[in-house]
Amino acid sequence: MFAQQQYYEPTTNCFSIPDEGTASLSWQTDFQSASQVSRALSRLGKSFDVLQLSPGSLHGHFAVAHLSGLSIFSIYTNQRLLLNGERGKDCTSFCLEASGHHRDHRVHAESISAYSLHGFKPDLLESHFQLTAGSNTIFAITSSKRFGTFLERCGLSEVRETLHNSNSLALSPLLHNQIKHQFCWYINNPLTAPEQLSMHAGHIYTMMMQIFSTPNQKDFQSFEITPRQKLVHEFVSWGFQNTKRPITLDEVSNLMFSSRRTLIQGCKENFNKGPMELLRDIRLEQVNVMLRSEKARASLKLNTVGAIAAHFGFTSRGHFSAAYQKYFEETPKQTLTKTKT
Repeated sequence: MFAQQQYYEPTTNCFSIPDEGTASLSWQTDFQSASQVSRALSRLGKSFDVLQLSPGSLHGHFAVAHLSGLSIFSIYTNQRLLLNGERGKDCTSFCLEASGHHRDHRVHAESISAYSLHGFKPDLLESHFQLTAGSNTIFAITSSKRFGTFLERCGLSEVRETLHNSNSLALSPLLHNQIKHQFCWYINNPLTAPEQLSMHAGHIYTMMMQIFSTPNQKDFQSFEITPRQKLVHEFVSWGFQNTKRPITLDEVSNLMFSSRRTLIQGCKENFNKGPMELLRDIRLEQVNVMLRSEKARASLKLNTVGAIAAHFGFTSRGHFSAAYQKYFEETPKQTLTKTKT
């Protein structure tokens, strides 16, 4: 598939792997809520707010395989999802959509192209991306410093500058398919022997090096986060941290040091909905989290649907119930009664 070359062995894992023996090197889980995706990412040492953007019952699958200094994970989702958080100061990702459903895939409001590899800009700290309903997306995550050192050892220092200026690379369908099958193989065939983990991580480094060093510069797509997209990222984070009370558009605009117009345009570009609707969806998601967790309800002494709704700023029980049922395709009571965690 790819020429075999000498490679530099990465030794530092950018994720937090629990010390639970070889079983912790790979795991899989199904999810039925955005909060479960957030918890799965937290097991990897990453703090992300996750929001379901399309209405309906959510079903998906999360799978992880750790190598030495590199981790591969996949997310299948039947609904459109937003993942908003921080990548960290030493994190590079090689990401591709594996199922051919990329219509709503966006990175800071920028649509990804079919048959593209993206997410590799090493100095990109903020993470704000959307996954298309019915898609399966695969991420290979590693240390930016380690991969940069590897490129230097291979005499490709100039490639580092290219990666700093872009975040997406157009691939041929054949090459895209080869990478997809390579990543899927690691997820479906988890390795445990230390020498295998190191060797195969090196293989991926070599594969990425060959991919980045051969294309024409026109195949790279330049990338820079605009002030408006940075505002949207911060607005979503603020929304998850401030879900206890209703707020007006003027108030939130002042808190964000933004004009109403800029905030509205940013949300429309990203989500095709306004900021107040987005905040409502975030509060509905927080209600869903509470209804699904007996432990969370006990910690706040919230025992009824009405008390939970009021806690997150919903003053009208009827309007809340109608919005919740439309969003999750079940009543709040149905979520409460079927979930015992």
